[in-house]
Amino acid sequence: MTGPAPGFVSWWLGWRYLRGQRRRFTSFISWVSIVGLALGVAVLVLVISVMNGFDGELKRRILGTIPHVVAQPSSPTVDATRIQPFGGGFRSFEADGMVARDGGVNAVSIVGVGDEGLARLPVLAEQMVSGDLAALTRSGTVVLGRPLAAHLGLAVGDDVTLILTVAHGESVVPRFERFVLAGTFEVGAEVDYGLLFVGWETIAERGLLDTGRAGVRFVLHDPMALADARARIGAEMPEGWRLTDWTERYGELFRAVRLEKAMMFFLLLLIVAVAAFNIVSAQTMLVNEKRADIAILRTMGASSGTILRMVLAQGVLVSLVGIGAGISIGLVLAVWVTEAVQLLESLLGVHLLDGTYFDRVPSRVLPLDVVVIFAMSLALCLASAAVPAFRAAALNPAEALHAE
Repeated sequence: MTGPAPGFVSWWLGWRYLRGQRRRFTSFISWVSIVGLALGVAVLVLVISVMNGFDGELKRRILGTIPHVVAQPSSPTVDATRIQPFGGGFRSFEADGMVARDGGVNAVSIVGVGDEGLARLPVLAEQMVSGDLAALTRSGTVVLGRPLAAHLGLAVGDDVTLILTVAHGESVVPRFERFVLAGTFEVGAEVDYGLLFVGWETIAERGLLDTGRAGVRFVLHDPMALADARARIGAEMPEGWRLTDWTERYGELFRAVRLEKAMMFFLLLLIVAVAAFNIVSAQTMLVNEKRADIAILRTMGASSGTILRMVLAQGVLVSLVGIGAGISIGLVLAVWVTEAVQLLESLLGVHLLDGTYFDRVPSRVLPLDVVVIFAMSLALCLASAAVPAFRAAALNPAEALHAE
């Protein structure tokens, strides 16, 4: 008949000793370690989830209105009216200009899309505040951001003057065109102040194709998968055309967001590390309290490996309780973060989101982030618990009993 496995004995002894702490101060330090670890992990989960939310909102709002990939002929002599869509794209026109109203002027990027392109801009259609995006099919209509319209004092149905430039020899001359505002949108990003949409048919009717750049615009299911998309589009692209994508304008912004998320992760991980190092103090005090018990176990035949695993088991139990509680609290706060911020605003009497594009705090919990936080937190805790564990395993039974 065989006895219990050594691993089970170590866990059982570790649990018994953890529960049987005689000194109140030692027990208090253990609870401080658990609470500190739980708070550190909870803050880490919450902050990373909120940053994921802001990152996702920026991508949805900005990448939902700008072109993901654009193919344009390199030669300006290409007849834009003969451009045919390919590779699942649609005809598009881009130009830089200014919108004017009663002395107010604002620079804008002018985008022309046809009927087939309007159906490929669902984010823009969802964010229409007034009017209808489909109104661009009518001749002489434009759609622009609500904040820009408010700045210029425009309402749906008002006349809008666009100032474009036409090449004339070695210089450029302005060209004034009058349109009617057919609708406004608000996606909650900087494009609300600098983007204007007009129908492709209107651009062609008024002969405005020479004021900008015509091409084929592509909306990707996954805007981040640019390499595969560029390879596929490039294989079908006519000779002499060139490709541009959204990273040329907004790549730095999203790289900065990723860098900020990484820096915040490691800075907050330091808080978890400080809480984990408290385990060293708690476990060291527990080992000192149980010196006589450990010495008796050694004299009864327990190996140093058993003692090592026993003290490590205590550290693992404390770590699992703290990390588990922290992840649970962090997930609850991440789900209810908007309500938590509203409660905080009511208590402080301030509006934390004033001056931003957001009316709520976005949050997105990624399972991979939770797994990484759990793994790294547990690794830090195990490294901390290993110090007193090796010290207990190296304890001399005779010296410990003589000291008692």
